[in-house]
Amino acid sequence: MAEVGGDEPTTDAPLPFGAKAVYALGDHTINLCLASLLFLFPSFLTETAGMRPALAGMVPLVGRLVDAFSDPAMGRLSDATAWKAGRRRPYFLIGMLPLGGAFAALWWAVPSDGGAGQFVYYASAYVLFSVASTVVAVPYLSLIPEMTHSYDERTSLNAFRAVGAILGALVAAAVLPFVVRALGGDAAGWQRMGLLAGVYVILPWIFVYRVTFERPSAQRPPQEPFFRSLISRFQHKSYVI
Repeated sequence: MAEVGGDEPTTDAPLPFGAKAVYALGDHTINLCLASLLFLFPSFLTETAGMRPALAGMVPLVGRLVDAFSDPAMGRLSDATAWKAGRRRPYFLIGMLPLGGAFAALWWAVPSDGGAGQFVYYASAYVLFSVASTVVAVPYLSLIPEMTHSYDERTSLNAFRAVGAILGALVAAAVLPFVVRALGGDAAGWQRMGLLAGVYVILPWIFVYRVTFERPSAQRPPQEPFFRSLISRFQHKSYVI
């Protein structure tokens, strides 16, 4: 059985079922957040927070624009990290608190002031959430080829991850609205749901950190200067679109 928790296994043995299941919790939390922002956040902004629809629609746009730069930058940063605990896994502990905190802050009903103040608050919270999710998600996905050389095990690990992601979307679509209604269905109910969901999003990363490991033999230092590699992303037509 493969060892976990930061040490490279001596053989490329199958990964334990439990380790795969715990690893899947990472994508479960990320997809829960993303699905919540897709299914619930627009109506929250317009109906509960009282934000103008045009401004509410621009909030995710700001966060996604930041993602276009933060995702490749985070990949390069984790590639170049050389900590004793690893170059991927420590970012789970660094990013989990900002991830849960920013997600909770998104569901705080800021009093309407004509739109400008609300837009600044929600756009800032969305950007913080986007950056925090990048800090955990990019190293998380990068771990798959570093945990096993086996094609079958990588496929299995991705299957577990996909199941976790689907369950996250189901929780966002079905459970969170129920929680809001159970807590009153008003602005205070959304705020309490955000706090509970924020804690729910944070906790799994402790266990993901503990069961994952990095193979030194799979790590290669960056070969291309950072800014050149960033520019090359924007020369890729599909990426730009």
